[in-house]
Parts: sequence; structure tokens; C-alpha cells
Amino acid sequence: MLIGKRVGAMLGIFKDQRFEVVVHEELLGEFEDVARRTKFRKYFPEQVVDAIMLRLQEDGTMIRNSLQIEAISRDPDDDYLLALAKTAKAHVLLTGDRDLLVLEKHGRTRIMNAKAFVKAYLE
Repeated sequence: MLIGKRVGAMLGIFKDQRFEVVVHEELLGEFEDVARRTKFRKYFPEQVVDAIMLRLQEDGTMIRNSLQIEAISRDPDDDYLLALAKTAKAHVLLTGDRDLLVLEKHGRTRIMNAKAFVKAYLE
């Protein structure tokens, strides 16, 4: 979860030439749905959600292909993220989802939470 100081650090990756942020329409929809839930409003005020969505849409690399989704994770609803990582040949899949984090790796993609990502790449 992008809570606290990590939000600013994570938004900074859009300007960092070392990173390419890859998105998919399904990912954008899921992020917006979850971030706008009442229980997350104390962490994600409307303006923060709007700023993140704008960054993802304007500065992210949109994958428009349909994804070849395979049943891999404990939660089938998360498998599209693994397919997106594979399609994009991603080095890192950034998530707070325990069903994905437990895998640690998918092919060549490391699966990390925001705290581990910041520690590994941004400190």
C-alpha cells in the first residue's frame, strides 16, 4: 500500500529515467476503485488519488494488448497482474497484495511491496 512517505517517493519514479511504469486499463480501474474506498480516504484523499491516476495515465506506458492470463496465484483476480508483468518483461511487480507477494518472483519479475521497493531502489 502506498501510505505515508512512500507516496511521494513512488510518484518520484515517473521522473527517474531508471524506471518505466507500465499500466493496463484493468490495473487503472482496480487502483481507482480500491483507492477511493471509504476505508482508505485517510490515506488517499481525493486529490492524491487524482494525482496518482493522472501520473499513471499521462506518464505510464499503457499496454493495450489483451493479456494471456494463466491461473498462477492464490487469487485468480490477481493473475492479470502476473500476465501484465510477463507481457511487459517487467523487472519488478510492485504490489501490496499478499497473494502475489507470497510468490516473491514470477519468471524474471521480482514481486515486491512499496517498502521493499523503496529500500532496494530509492534509498
